[in-house]
Amino acid sequence: MRLSNFLPKDTPAEIDQPPIRVLLVDDDEDEYIITRRIISEIVGRKHLLDWASSYEQGLSMIEEGQHDIYLIDYRLDQKNGLDLLQEAIEHGCTQPMIVLTGQEAREVDIQAMKLGAWDYLVKGRIDAAALERAIRYTLEHKKVLDVLLESQKQREKFVATLTHDLKTPIKAEFRIFELLLGERFGPLTEDQKLVINEMLRSNRFMYQMVDNLLTAFKFEEGQMVLRMETIDLNELVSSTVMLDLAGLAQDKSQSLTMELQTDMPPIPADALEIKRVIYNLVQNAINYTPKSGRIIVKSRFEDHHAYITVADTGPGIEETIQKNLFEPYASMAKRYRHIGTGLGLYISRKIIEAHQGELSLDSRLGEGSRFTFSLPDQQSEKSRQVTL
Repeated sequence: MRLSNFLPKDTPAEIDQPPIRVLLVDDDEDEYIITRRIISEIVGRKHLLDWASSYEQGLSMIEEGQHDIYLIDYRLDQKNGLDLLQEAIEHGCTQPMIVLTGQEAREVDIQAMKLGAWDYLVKGRIDAAALERAIRYTLEHKKVLDVLLESQKQREKFVATLTHDLKTPIKAEFRIFELLLGERFGPLTEDQKLVINEMLRSNRFMYQMVDNLLTAFKFEEGQMVLRMETIDLNELVSSTVMLDLAGLAQDKSQSLTMELQTDMPPIPADALEIKRVIYNLVQNAINYTPKSGRIIVKSRFEDHHAYITVADTGPGIEETIQKNLFEPYASMAKRYRHIGTGLGLYISRKIIEAHQGELSLDSRLGEGSRFTFSLPDQQSEKSRQVTL
């Protein structure tokens, strides 16, 4: 007697819903026949089963995106179903996938979930009720996740719009403060100049935070494009440090020096984005280095790569914090009573990786920190057109 005899009859709501399209990826035709029989016994909403008999065919059909859910066998020819799962996700698949195995194996279950599987079922223990429940629960969870992701996306768009609109008045304030300091509206006392200078620096810091928020959003949305040109990296470092940051170090009586290799060759890069990285690293060094501390910015060239290092005599960074320091919104600001978004290092690493370089950290408690980024002296065609 079939299990369907004991299950509730179809409800009008279920019957009226469009069928659920299921793709089975399994190289064993017998398993396809068994799965087809099980699915035919599911009551309620209709399920339509398609079959891919190989890894390659499965990947091709998944990329077409014509199914609501995928059932992937753990063993596919001489390949692994988990490889298919991972490759499908890398190719942009967002529909849920359930892994099927011939025997229960906890390590496979855990690995499948880590790679992005939504569920894990053991063949031979699957009946109509169990399969229907797994599919239904998975698709319901997908709906909830889609709603949450859409809500998050809307919030991010709101923040992006807000920060974009804020940049214009903040920039206008720059000009006003600069005109005041230039005494365009009359002479100023030294005390007045000090106050306006402090307001200008605070204004620049606020602009940097707003700009970081907007840039982070553009990264996530794939809207940032590198504009490659040949640059004098030493000149970029020198102008950024001396014009934009030397005053901040002077306020804390810090020693801010540069040791730049004189025979540095021209480097292909997006000057504006690399300037952002230099600014973020040196500003962090200034913020976290105590008064009268030392900050050294060095450049060197070796093995077809330019290297910029920002070293400080600050407190150093704990190993537990280092692991997540380059993640978005990870910051030590609160610990040291600083203001920050926690996006500077995240954005900096994204920029350097887009240039085919690396951004690394060497830090020990009580000994300070060294941030180093590298840039290759040649860029591939792909990197010249890269979207961040």
